[in-house]
Amino acid sequence: MDIVNEIIFSLKEIQENNEIDVPNIKNKLTFSQIHCIAAIEYIEDANITKLSQELGMTTGAITKMCKKLLNEGYVLKYQKEGNNKEVYYDLTELGLNVSEIHKKIHEKSYNKKKDIIAQYNDEEKATILKFLHDMNSVTKDTFIEIAEKYIKSDD
Repeated sequence: MDIVNEIIFSLKEIQENNEIDVPNIKNKLTFSQIHCIAAIEYIEDANITKLSQELGMTTGAITKMCKKLLNEGYVLKYQKEGNNKEVYYDLTELGLNVSEIHKKIHEKSYNKKKDIIAQYNDEEKATILKFLHDMNSVTKDTFIEIAEKYIKSDD
């Protein structure tokens, strides 16, 4: 396999590793679900709108995710007295465990990445950063292009 294909394959592997096995949890959770659980812990009176803004996802996606997390026992929902319209979310003990593991994973991952990056000189770091920005741009542009195509075809 040539170096170009190896790089593309490695990027694909990184992208596909989007589920985490959490000990004592019955189902795998996506990164989005884990980040939603973490956000519920630190956002006061977390609701669909606040979670949508924090996570950069649509309210529909957040609603669907929260329903699944509720059904699987990670979150619970509540309403404030006198406001029967707005629904808020809080974590169960299971959700708190996931949030704690999430914090540890981020800390450990950050430190490992920092150690790897320290092995490169400033010029190499600049090249890596440019490469990652370019790859991120390709991904964003591709999703936008596809989304616009499907939105136009639905009109």
